[in-house]
Amino acid sequence: MPEKSSTTQQKTKELKTFSAQIITQDHIKKDKRKLSLLNIIKTCDEISEKGLIYLIAMLKDEKGLNIGYTILKMGTRVIIRELQEDIRALLYTSLIEVNPKNKKLRLTSIGNEFLDKVSPSEVVENLESILKAVEELKPKILPLDEEVALIASSPTKR
Repeated sequence: MPEKSSTTQQKTKELKTFSAQIITQDHIKKDKRKLSLLNIIKTCDEISEKGLIYLIAMLKDEKGLNIGYTILKMGTRVIIRELQEDIRALLYTSLIEVNPKNKKLRLTSIGNEFLDKVSPSEVVENLESILKAVEELKPKILPLDEEVALIASSPTKR
């Protein structure tokens, strides 16, 4: 009877480390872009990420208000890379959440309390004009938001 080889393969596990910047609400208090973003989401009640991208592009193009994002346009598509990072930071700190029914961003109760404590108008110079422009542009964003809500609620997602 042949003997089994005494050499058995050893399985090892590698520990991979990575570094990530931890963001807190104190960081957000000092960040003009994130405070502007929070106030825009609050003004809109709920807004899809796509709607938010187009709203920020319209603020810059139509109203001349730049809130600090680099906007890339490729045909009819608008891309704002920093916005993804800011949304992730606001989600991480529980200041905003995604409504599971329609996939829209909205402020949490923590986010509302945060905005009540912080006076963003001290940090963001032209906040009132930004929020006024958001109110004016909301009707243009509504069709995009409804499109996202329909896709989110459809039973057959692509």
